[in-house]
Formats: sequence, C-alpha cells, structure tokens
Amino acid sequence: MVIEIATIYVKEEAEVEFVTDFAKGLEVLNRQPGCQGLRWWKRVEPELAYVLEVEWTNIEDHFNFRGTEDYVTFGGFFRQYLSQPPEVVHFEPDN
Repeated sequence: MVIEIATIYVKEEAEVEFVTDFAKGLEVLNRQPGCQGLRWWKRVEPELAYVLEVEWTNIEDHFNFRGTEDYVTFGGFFRQYLSQPPEVVHFEPDN
C-alpha cells in the first residue's frame, strides 16, 4: 500500500465553492482502480489549505490515474479555486 498526501492551497474567497466542487471530484477519484479509500480535512494553519489522503494499492495505480481522462475531470472540479499548485508526496507504511 502507498499513502498519497496532497496539500491543496485554496483562495480564501473561493473556499465555499471549492468545498462543494472538490467533494464532487472525490467521487471520480474514489472509483479509480487501486484507490482503497480517501479522506480529507481543512488545515488549521498557517494558511488556508486542505489535506487529501488517498490509500493506493501501489504507486503505479496513482501514476496510471494521472494519465486518464478521469484525472482531467477530477481536477476540473476544483483547479480554478487553487491559490498555488498542490504539494503531493507518497509514503509507504512500514506496518
């Protein structure tokens, strides 16, 4: 299993719209091959951001998703609300 953590920076004036549309985009993400589950929450500080955690079967499943039309659809739900590009990292649990 691989854990993806994405920090998503949101324009303050667009937060309400982001939350609504991001939830729609997550429906697309959640049905992808290898996606074992996800959760997201609002970061408290230092600036407005949301954190997305996705469990993938393996890292290849995530990279394969990035090459699909669904990936374009997923980002289309919320990209216009971002204040800067997301930061994405991957972890492999050791237990």
